[in-house]
Amino acid sequence: MKELIPLKNLIEARQKAGLTQDELAEKAEISRGMLSNIERGYATPSLQAAYRISKVLKKPIDYLFFNDNAQKMSEKKTKSA
Repeated sequence: MKELIPLKNLIEARQKAGLTQDELAEKAEISRGMLSNIERGYATPSLQAAYRISKVLKKPIDYLFFNDNAQKMSEKKTKSA
């Protein structure tokens, strides 16, 4: 069974922006239930939804939706190339 990893960067960015799940979901044109599932790691957003969320929060998609391990691996590959 796949381990669920909450998207802490997404949650923190939403909270720092002073938005509730309802408010972010409305601005990003997705349901609050879907946003909740994305934040908890139960669902993966479509590219369009990820873009709209990142635009509202003014943060890059990779920062919001990729966990720290994936980001570190990507940085290592970029530096070694």
